Amino acid sequence: MGTLEPLCDKYDFSARMLETVRSKMRRMGLIDHVSRFNKRHGYREGWVFSSRFGKSLSQLAGIVSASRERKGPRQEQKDRGVFQFL
Repeated sequence: MGTLEPLCDKYDFSARMLETVRSKMRRMGLIDHVSRFNKRHGYREGWVFSSRFGKSLSQLAGIVSASRERKGPRQEQKDRGVFQFL
């Protein structure tokens, strides 16, 4: 728990909250645990962003860009209907 204390003090949240978020990110596949035996990461133990996280951000950026493109009036009407449910 010693390594989490500076983060908790700096951002004013509990260590339990940080562990909960970390476990949820792990289950979603956004972060991976690195073993100290992993040569690729310099034999350092800890957490790293997964390749899935980068791909997810790229897809999200693509969705945002596509939503800004001009479409026909019929498609805009459908989009307005969808945004009402969000």
